[in-house]
Amino acid sequence: MKEITCTDGTKLRRISRWIKLKQNYNPTKCNSLWDYVSDSAGYHPYSDKFNPSDGLYLDYFKFKGKTYALDQFFCIGSAFLGGVPHMYYDEHGKLGVIGTLYMDGPIFGPAIYGEWDEYCEHVRLYEEVRQ
Repeated sequence: MKEITCTDGTKLRRISRWIKLKQNYNPTKCNSLWDYVSDSAGYHPYSDKFNPSDGLYLDYFKFKGKTYALDQFFCIGSAFLGGVPHMYYDEHGKLGVIGTLYMDGPIFGPAIYGEWDEYCEHVRLYEEVRQ
């Protein structure tokens, strides 16, 4: 797959094409991503304010036989990631933005990053290239 170098010097390898984000509007407790389900107010099952009576939803996608929830990816630049800015790259004169980091990944494996399209309907995945 294609390798890119971000403006901060980080080297990434593209590991997917654009993947369509899907929605599950009727997830059950048997769903492997139950912890990432949200109620109509955005609360998760572990919150005291979680109220499934007004409906539930789960945004997710599948890659290489595994299902990933949107909420497993943290926004780069958020307080959770120490305020590190988004990573940018130039591809054919167009600026690309790597905006999220997968937070449930292996501790010793390469970091997995997500690039979202302008409507947040598709994701493209990258892994960090270790030197």
